[in-house]
Parts: sequence; C-alpha cells; structure tokens
Amino acid sequence: MSCLKNSDKIDHRVFYAEKASLFKRWADSHPDTDLFGLFQEWADANDIYGVDRHKIWKRVRHIRGIKEIVIKEDSEEWIRLQAVLDILLDADLAHLNKLFLKKGYISHP
Repeated sequence: MSCLKNSDKIDHRVFYAEKASLFKRWADSHPDTDLFGLFQEWADANDIYGVDRHKIWKRVRHIRGIKEIVIKEDSEEWIRLQAVLDILLDADLAHLNKLFLKKGYISHP
C-alpha cells in the first residue's frame, strides 16, 4: 500500500478492516504464540509498514482479550511499581509546589 500512486484512491477503513480480518484468521491458527510477535511476523511477511501497520495493530491488539495481571504484595513487580509511583508522586508534588509559588498561594519555604 505504501507504493500507491497519488492518483490511486483507496478507502483506508476498508483496507484496514480487510487486513485485520486476514490477520485474525491467521492468528487463530497460532493460539499459543505471543500476539504482538505474531503480528510483527505477519506484517513483515505481507509488506505492511508505517502508519498502515500501526492502524491495523490498533484494530487487532485485543482479539485475544486483555489478560489480568495479579501482582503480589512485596514481590519484585510490587517494589518496582512502588518506586515508579513514588517518582511520579514526587514530580507531581514538585510541579504543584512551583505552581503554588507562581500563583502566590504559598511563600518560599
């Protein structure tokens, strides 16, 4: 599709729907394979790149549903998430402090 001439007209919604349907059928024959890796392999084999790849992926990324992840307290994932949340909280508080100083709601500490 990326090699179409300017004079060629194509309904992109129909194109993406057709390609998504083809991928869904192909992915159904590989149920135990990671969906993203499977999509990358399929898109490469079908010469789909750039915006087209992105738009098709947006249509097919949830065909197998979203898996719920349970993170146990005090596990490695739990500790990493806590660290990330602490960093985000500190950044938000620093930003709020700057806004309050700028507006005059608080004075310099």
